[in-house]
Amino acid sequence: MDSASEKGNRRYVFEPTPAVSASRARTSYVSCPVCEERRAEYLFNRVGVRFVRCRGCGLVYVSPVGGAGPNYFDIARVAPFVTPKDRALCAADFARFLELLAEEFSRRGRALPKKSLSLGRFLPEFSESERARQFGLVVPKVDAANFSELALNGSLAFAEAELRAAPELVILHELLEACADPGRVLEQLAKALPPTTILVVTYSNVESLPARFLRRYWPAFFELKRAFYSTANLALLLGNFGFGLSAQFSYPAARSVGYVLERAGGVKAASFLARSPLEGLTLPLRTGHRVALFERRPALTSSREKLSIILPVFNEARYAAEVIEALLEKELALEKELIIVESNSTDGTREIVRRYENTPGVQVIYEDRPQGKGHAVKSGLRAASGSIILIQDADFEYDIEDYEALLEPILQRRTSFVLGSRSLGLDDWKVRRFSRDAFKGFLMNAAQVGFAHTFNFLYQQRTTDVNTMFKVFRRECLQGFELESNGFDLDIELVCKLVKNGHAPIEVPVNYVSRDFEEGKKISFVRDALPSYFAFFRYRFG
Repeated sequence: MDSASEKGNRRYVFEPTPAVSASRARTSYVSCPVCEERRAEYLFNRVGVRFVRCRGCGLVYVSPVGGAGPNYFDIARVAPFVTPKDRALCAADFARFLELLAEEFSRRGRALPKKSLSLGRFLPEFSESERARQFGLVVPKVDAANFSELALNGSLAFAEAELRAAPELVILHELLEACADPGRVLEQLAKALPPTTILVVTYSNVESLPARFLRRYWPAFFELKRAFYSTANLALLLGNFGFGLSAQFSYPAARSVGYVLERAGGVKAASFLARSPLEGLTLPLRTGHRVALFERRPALTSSREKLSIILPVFNEARYAAEVIEALLEKELALEKELIIVESNSTDGTREIVRRYENTPGVQVIYEDRPQGKGHAVKSGLRAASGSIILIQDADFEYDIEDYEALLEPILQRRTSFVLGSRSLGLDDWKVRRFSRDAFKGFLMNAAQVGFAHTFNFLYQQRTTDVNTMFKVFRRECLQGFELESNGFDLDIELVCKLVKNGHAPIEVPVNYVSRDFEEGKKISFVRDALPSYFAFFRYRFG
C-alpha cells in the first residue's frame, strides 16, 4: 500500500491520442482561402482536424491549421489502397483521365501539348502510359520537407526548374486541396507560366450528388485533404489570379469492392472479401471527383470594372423612355454602359429609342424584325464590352434600386453569378399578384415554384427563383458555350449552361411588382412556359 507521502507526490500523466496530438498542432484560425471571409460554420472533425464551411462561398476547409502530417502527395507511402489491384486501378484512372483530356483537346481542334507538368498526388506509374509520353508529362517528386513548405506556405520551390521550362499544360492533381494557402500556389503559377499555358485542376466536388448522398461518409474516399471545393468556389479562386473556367468533366474512378466497403465503414466485410473469390471484383465509382480546365482570361481594356446593361425593347412605348432615363440617372460605384436592342416595334417605341442614339454611354442596336427576347439579348451580349453583364426588362416590374445588392457579391469576388430572387425576403409569395385574375396569378406562382424545384433536382442547386429576369454574371462565364434560344426560354438556357459550366448562383432578394396581361405582359403558357420547362431536361442531358 502506498504511503500518504507517496500518494501526495503521485502525478497523473495524460497520454494524448493521435487525434488530440493533431488537434494541438493546429492553433492558427484562418480566413476562407477563396473569399477571405471569416464567417465559417463548424461541420465535422476527423482525427483532430476541424473542418468548417465558409458562409460566403461554401468552401469546406480546415481551420485552425498547423502541422503538415504525412506526405499526402506520395500515394505509395500514404498507402490508401486495400489491395495491390487498387494501386493499379488508380494508375489506370490517371491514364484514362489523360485520354479524356486528349479528347477535349481534339474537340477544340487543338494539338496535344508537347510539354506538360503534373503537380500533386502521384505514383511512378502515372508517367508510364503511352498517352503520358505523348503529353510530354513530367512529374516532380515532393519529399517530406517540400511537402511541409507546400502544404503550410504554398511554396513551389521544388518545381522551379520544371516551371522555368514553360510547360504548355500544368495539371494540379488534387494539389490545391492539400494546401492551407492555395492562393499562394496560384500566385506563383500566374507569374511563372506563359499566358497560353492551360491549368487542369482535379478535385473532389463537395456539391456533387455523391457528396450530398453520402454526407459524413463521403470524405473517407479522399485521404488527408485540407479543403473540399465546389466548381463555383474553385472558379472564384482561379478567377482571382486571372484564370477563367473553360471546360470540365468527371474524373474516372474504379476500385475493388473491398476498397469501397472499407471507406463506407464496413471493415469486417472488407476483411472477409479479401479471403473470398469476390476480392478481384472491380466497381466503377461516382465519387464526385472532377476535372476543370482553366485558361488565362483576356486582359480588360481598363483596370476598372464595367457594367453592361442589356435592355431588349419591343412594343414598350408606355415605359421605354422612363426606364431608359432611370437607368441613365442610376449612380453606381462602377462604370456602366447601356445597350438598347430595339426589335422594330409597331407602337412608336423605335422613335422613342432614337432619341438616345448619341447619348454618352448608350449603344443602340436596331433589329429588322422581332425575333424574340432571346434573340435581342444575344445581340446585346455580342456588343457588350463590360466585365459584368446585367439583363434588364423595359418595364418597372423589377426595381433598379436593387442593382447595388445584385452587384455586391460579384464585386466582392464571392461569386461570378447572381440571381435576383423574387421569392426571398419577408414576402415569400410575391412573384405575381393580378388584381383582375387572382387564379391565373396563383397558377403562375405555383409554376414558378415547380420550375425552381425541377431545376434544383436536375442541376443540384438550391435556388428559389430560376425564372427571374435579374441575372447578373461576369462576362467570362459565357466562355465555352453558345446560346441558342430566341424566345423567353433563353432565360432558362442561360442559367442551365452557366451552372453546367461551373458557375453556381448566389441569390439576392429583390423587389418585384408584376404587371397584368392587360398591361402588356407578353409571356404565353403554351408558346413560352412549356418550352422553357422542357429546356431544363434538354440542356441537362443534351
